[in-house]
Amino acid sequence: MTQRRYGPTRGAGTAIIEQEGEKSIELAALGWVGYAGVMEKGPIGELIVAANKSSFIKKCGSIIADSELPDCCLDYYKVANGAGGILLRRITDGNEAQAEHTLYARYGDKLTPMGTLKAKNGGEWGGRKRKYYGVMSNISDLTEITLDTGDSAFVTDMFKGGYIELVEVANTQYEIVGNDDAGVVTVAADATMLTDYASGSDLHYYLVLENGTKHVSYLISDGEDNPDTEFSLEVYVDGQFVKKYANLATNPASPRYWVNVINNDSGNDEIEAVDLWTGAHTAAVRPANSYGKTAAVTATILTADIHDFTINSPVGAGDPTLALGTTTDEMEAQKITITMSSATEGAAVSDKFGALGTVTLGALFTPDCKWAPPFTVTAGGTALVAADTLVINYKPFIIDALIGGRLYPDKVNAKRSFFRITDNDHKTITVADGSDLTDDGAIGDYFMVEAPTQMAGGLDGIADLTDAMYNEQAWDTSSSVFNRIVGRNMGLIKYATPGVTSTAVQRAGAAYAEAKNHQYRYEAPANIVTEEAAIALVNDTLGRSDFAVMSMPSYGYVADPEDTGEGKHKLIPLTGMIHGREARIAGDYEGYHKAQAGEDAKLPALLEIPTGEEILDEERLNPVGISVIKKVKGNYIIWGDRTLYADSTWKWKHQREQMSYYEHVIQENFGWIVFSINDPISDQKALAALRSMFYPEWTPKRAIRGDSFEDAAIIKVDGEINTDATRGNGDKHAKISLRLADTTERFIVTIGKQGIFESIG
Repeated sequence: MTQRRYGPTRGAGTAIIEQEGEKSIELAALGWVGYAGVMEKGPIGELIVAANKSSFIKKCGSIIADSELPDCCLDYYKVANGAGGILLRRITDGNEAQAEHTLYARYGDKLTPMGTLKAKNGGEWGGRKRKYYGVMSNISDLTEITLDTGDSAFVTDMFKGGYIELVEVANTQYEIVGNDDAGVVTVAADATMLTDYASGSDLHYYLVLENGTKHVSYLISDGEDNPDTEFSLEVYVDGQFVKKYANLATNPASPRYWVNVINNDSGNDEIEAVDLWTGAHTAAVRPANSYGKTAAVTATILTADIHDFTINSPVGAGDPTLALGTTTDEMEAQKITITMSSATEGAAVSDKFGALGTVTLGALFTPDCKWAPPFTVTAGGTALVAADTLVINYKPFIIDALIGGRLYPDKVNAKRSFFRITDNDHKTITVADGSDLTDDGAIGDYFMVEAPTQMAGGLDGIADLTDAMYNEQAWDTSSSVFNRIVGRNMGLIKYATPGVTSTAVQRAGAAYAEAKNHQYRYEAPANIVTEEAAIALVNDTLGRSDFAVMSMPSYGYVADPEDTGEGKHKLIPLTGMIHGREARIAGDYEGYHKAQAGEDAKLPALLEIPTGEEILDEERLNPVGISVIKKVKGNYIIWGDRTLYADSTWKWKHQREQMSYYEHVIQENFGWIVFSINDPISDQKALAALRSMFYPEWTPKRAIRGDSFEDAAIIKVDGEINTDATRGNGDKHAKISLRLADTTERFIVTIGKQGIFESIG
């Protein structure tokens, strides 16, 4: 059987016929697990591969209050110590939202969007900040602990962790514990909002949610290679530098086109770019953290012009002017559009906070909303007409957000001259003592700021999770992302849904594992602390399966990773720790043939278990297939090598794992024989490949046992089982019978006293 021929076929010369080599089998990976659940971050609907702790943190985040899955992952990596890895499916309710921020061009004094930067995927990790301004329809919308906004566009818990401010209740913030999707906001149970409101008359209120320490931010500078035409972008997560794109172009025709460079970067787990620009590409299209016109300047303080004004009066060519009133640090960046109803009046609407009221030309307009700036529109020489629009871009700085950044006071004429920023409010920037901004900057010059800008508006999308969502997204046998491991030679995968003890979810996970020839680890709720309850849970609720395992207890106490020195403990599932130890043992023994249990199967981070000092009755639990976690010689260890078998043939956990592993290896490595010539020659090639796979399993691994290899592995691929009829149907059969390694579950020593006539010589 040949594979390639080189040289003449019918002409004269030397022909080379390259014989096909003997096929070898590449054994699959060991120790990999697959988890589904809530995570801080990560792509939705994709298979996430995290081979180590740093990869997991970069892609999926870290420990969060809403899930125990990250705890289990970090435990796994610590105990596995380099063995295996984790496959992940992030579960959401579909309401997740990406944090984002609009990028504005260096386009004179007009605020002109050129693109959007978004967090790579949804979640508050990218920045959760949001604000809402509203007015109650009447006082019945308010109770002591609830406020009904009447807004059906709310997403469940989108303001959880924020606060409410009532205009009539000065200097008081009410902590928000949640909201529903009908816009009813609930505050802490001890609140007295209605009592505090008393006999007030102003029905306005504010909802505020700030970023805190979690956010993605970006810093924009000139490009390193082409500083006059390109830009650079630095990315930070929670204030820590992650990566830099040194040379980006705005033109889609450029190989450095910023959207392609960012979005096609396989090492980018932080941001996503969207292009909003449709005009010609010039240097001015490049973005900046902040770019604007100087209104005043001293040696150390630059005062910015923090608004621009656009008149849209196509018919009457009205020419009013606008002046801001007294502004404060509390006022937010926004676009205010005034739609004229007559020559002298119009309705003002904020793109962030909705209707602001009626504007009368010539009079100071002070919005009811404290987050919107006051201003005066003064009629010009030509009157406005109804339907004309006036647009105000209000663009203040966020107080103290620029500290540590750079100020270029005249970016056009002194493009490389900058000063270190030491302070800022909403319209002024202060630089270090001893500086002199007037050397470079002047009124009317264009300044630029380089300082990280935080994203906002992220939403986790976990408040409305149901069991069905877990099952649809993770454990559906036809659509699960875990199906995508086919072709990767991953071997046996041990699945779990850490921290989710729902019967429906766990049964679905076990069914998925059985359908795909893998394994699922059940978790008993932490309050299951008796043998009777554990046995009933398996036999009467979760169900038995050759492909399911469970340990008792399934939860334990570890040192709280967020403890500030008080010695607090945290109750978490033991799944990650157990899987980590199993991965390490499988790696050490190069297979699953050694039971992953015993005195060397330590769980070092475990401090206490819910069963306390109670000694569990192994005589009852072991026959059912429930392993125990117990303390021996000062260490908590895994004790048991049983499945929750339905067929007693597969009661041994390590044998079921070993067989599933072999079957996956064979499935993944014999594609070469499909469509080969079906004859005794290819029979021999298949036989040789199988023998080469299993011989090392006999010796030195001891994974299969026998006095000879032929005793340990009977492998048959011949004409007896591959008849002419078989070959005619397109089938080639192989039969393999393995004597799998056994485990010592009991060491039985028979001992007695010698009789008087027995020799002791």
